[in-house]
Amino acid sequence: MVTVEEFSRTVQVASYEVGANEKIKLSVLLRMAQETSEQHLGELGIGYERLKADGIVFLMTNYRLLIKRLPVHNDVLTIKTHPRGTVGVQFYRDFVVYANGEEIARIMQTSVSANPDTHKILRPKVFLAYNIFQDAKVPPEDRVDRLTVPEGLPFLGERPIYYSDLDFNHHLNNAVYGDVLMDFLPAEMRRQPLRKIQISYISESNLGETLKIYGGPTEGGGFFLYGDHERGLSFSAKAEP
Repeated sequence: MVTVEEFSRTVQVASYEVGANEKIKLSVLLRMAQETSEQHLGELGIGYERLKADGIVFLMTNYRLLIKRLPVHNDVLTIKTHPRGTVGVQFYRDFVVYANGEEIARIMQTSVSANPDTHKILRPKVFLAYNIFQDAKVPPEDRVDRLTVPEGLPFLGERPIYYSDLDFNHHLNNAVYGDVLMDFLPAEMRRQPLRKIQISYISESNLGETLKIYGGPTEGGGFFLYGDHERGLSFSAKAEP
């Protein structure tokens, strides 16, 4: 039975969802979270198509992942999601990922509701007017702050935005930033388990634009990455072992 407070689904990790390290790709894990929230809204009668027709889409602003281990091929995953409430204009939703009954990851997602044509941010009350979700306030200890970009990080390379990167909101899909992060991490970091990852989405990346990628190590053995396009800062990300 689907409830407002919790929704879960079960998926098995396919061979094409696993990367060179024999673990699930970060972008796939983010896609699974995205699809879980979409299925939850769909079961409640307010899926993407309904909301878009009503003048609402959701745009991601942050993902924070706490990882015990990444899934591997053939793992049977149960993904549970819980709407957590709001902070300002942002909606919070968390996910708990289980593999064969063992909790292996937690994900916090923040997003904003926006007009589908202009992508102008809407006040939360527009979505809350469906009277399905309550306007609860997320406690301070669970909030996710946008990553602050350090100064002086070196230029690492460029990442063009291709047609295949786009989603139904016509911009670089939030999950693809997971691929960008992994592509630009140092090889030695890709070889070790990453326990904490955050991606902050600042402005959309569109077809034909090119991200200029900058990054460098942080205290504690982590790595910070960010991307600029011609309109300014696009995203920032941090990965920690």
